[in-house]
Amino acid sequence: MIFLPSSHHKQTERVEEAGYLASASDLMIGLLFVFIIMVVMLSQRVDSIQRGESVNDPLASAVLIIGQKFKEAGLNVVIDPQSGVIGLPADALFGFNSAVLNDNSTQTLKKARESLIKILPCYVHSERAVRPLNCPPNDEEAEIETIFIEGHTDSKPLQQGNYTNWHLGLDRARAVYEVLTEGKPQYYQNERKLDVFGISSYADKRLVKSIGIEDSEKSRRVELRFILAFKPDSKKGKAARDALDAASTLPTQTSSTVPAATMTPGANIIQGPISKPATLPK
Repeated sequence: MIFLPSSHHKQTERVEEAGYLASASDLMIGLLFVFIIMVVMLSQRVDSIQRGESVNDPLASAVLIIGQKFKEAGLNVVIDPQSGVIGLPADALFGFNSAVLNDNSTQTLKKARESLIKILPCYVHSERAVRPLNCPPNDEEAEIETIFIEGHTDSKPLQQGNYTNWHLGLDRARAVYEVLTEGKPQYYQNERKLDVFGISSYADKRLVKSIGIEDSEKSRRVELRFILAFKPDSKKGKAARDALDAASTLPTQTSSTVPAATMTPGANIIQGPISKPATLPK
């Protein structure tokens, strides 16, 4: 007796396969829509800042605007407004285990420098006298205290004698620094008359991970970390002084169990993540 395969089973398999394909297709379409929405929201936020609409976080505002200028120059950057970081993928700038910029990335960084020269004076103390009239709104009168150019590597050890990932990260940061600050930017100074730009290396100490696993490609990067300083005469500074003045007019409590509080105004308030560069020989 010969048994023939049932056509019903084949039809069921085809239906299940079509169902899987439809589910995968729906998932990809959903991810695409999420990506489009994120891009539109970021673009709208940058536009709102440039139009002069109120933004609560001056660090995020500055980083979004500067990051957008980098993108317009052709750099594939990753913008993190909350931490004040703009990331440049090292694989697009350098060859493997190399700290020499390729020709294309050098030209792109030069375009980015021209954009920086137009926007950075809006946030740099030494350029207050020559600030352009079309600067973005800056209600807090925040200024850039420091821009750290940081070199990061993956965790794979270098096989180049005493030359380690620390050296590679620093040399890559220096290569980007030399192009971005060529000319006037290298003389930008903060209120303390210290250079705004500096370089550092983290080697493989700040790896990018996905689900707990190192993402080597994303770990190899050069980041620009922005730290802002607020002026004492900004709105936040004035609000603090008003609060102190109001407190000083209150009756002093003379109870022996509760001592009277004393408050002293602080100096400049630093906004943003505190970056601790690696200690390296000069």
